[in-house]
Amino acid sequence: MIAYNQFVLKNGLRVIHHYDADSTVVVLNTLYNVGARDEQADKTGFAHLFEHLMFGGSKNIAEYDKAVENAGGSNNAFTNNDYTNYYITVPAENIETAFWLESDRMMMLDFSQKSLDVQKGVVVEEFRQRYYNAPFGELWHHLRGLLYKTHPYRWPTIGLEIGHIETASLQDVEAFFYKHYHPANAVLCVAGNVSLEETTALCEKWYGGIDRSGEINKNIYPTEPRPVARQLLETTDLSPNRAVFIAWRGPEFADHRSLELELFADMLGASEISPLYLQLVKKDHLFNAAECFYLRGLSEGMFVLYGILNDDISHADAEKALMHVMYEAIHGAELTETQLDMAKNKVTTSLLFEKATLINKAQKLCFYENLGQLQEMDKEPETYRKPSLDEIRKTAAATLNPEIASVIYYSPK
Repeated sequence: MIAYNQFVLKNGLRVIHHYDADSTVVVLNTLYNVGARDEQADKTGFAHLFEHLMFGGSKNIAEYDKAVENAGGSNNAFTNNDYTNYYITVPAENIETAFWLESDRMMMLDFSQKSLDVQKGVVVEEFRQRYYNAPFGELWHHLRGLLYKTHPYRWPTIGLEIGHIETASLQDVEAFFYKHYHPANAVLCVAGNVSLEETTALCEKWYGGIDRSGEINKNIYPTEPRPVARQLLETTDLSPNRAVFIAWRGPEFADHRSLELELFADMLGASEISPLYLQLVKKDHLFNAAECFYLRGLSEGMFVLYGILNDDISHADAEKALMHVMYEAIHGAELTETQLDMAKNKVTTSLLFEKATLINKAQKLCFYENLGQLQEMDKEPETYRKPSLDEIRKTAAATLNPEIASVIYYSPK
């Protein structure tokens, strides 16, 4: 179990303290309850843009990275559709530097046209290189566009289109910051060789005076019926190989069926001893790669099944082959109790390794607190152990209906 203490500052900042006497460093992990799903449909990519802007200087710190390096620390961040996470690691003796740096950029970023233009340029170039000029770079735009029409999951973290970043104004980004980046919409975890008393004192000193307020994200989004018929998109891609991608919307992270689909995906196509690979790549030689996975999202998940085609198979036959192997896994004898045990052992081992690093523990504490289920965090291994093979098959059968699949046929440009 991961031991922790909790308290809340008067300004609404939720703080989690985790003491580790053996650590020589301290981690400050800050999770902001804002992701790509909280953007406006005509102003997307802002959460990811802020991942860059938050390192561009604040009220009292012109060069954030330089200050971190001078303290012997390191830092990074990531953004997804559901939330944004920032973390900094410093030697325990320099803990107050971390508090100073993190609290200052929460209090007030250095909003200037120069800083915005620099970071917009970085994000636009990332958009071009990773999405427009890479094999299957637009996959998430295509998949999400098929699966969603009104829900904000219909665009990936980078944004719906590059023009939304190019035309973002200083007024736009300031409004986004004041709405989402404030104490009451954040979770802070302080982990390492630091006492609860010192943590409380430092939080009051550095964060207690931040009186900015804004909306507390209630994470309420427009509901959208799931597809009721098969959808097909035929398009071209920079990949030299043709490919078929098939996707379905699935249950939210907190739903037990979500982890059942994750286990099913692991058994069906997450390794070279899985039915997808053994049947379609090794035996039938229809594909040079065939895999599947389940992405667990806070609002909904996504099951993705795909194959990279060899030259002598059509898109339609490839889709049929993928669906057939999946059907046999659900209704036949392709999957066994031994395979299920292997999948469960794999995920529970991964969970154990997560607890081996201070950063991972801090991020997990923030994630579950933001989810409102912190008490469930240590039950993760147990929850993955619970589902039976029959329960997993029933969930897969109910979710992965071929008649409502969203399908993409890719051909080389």
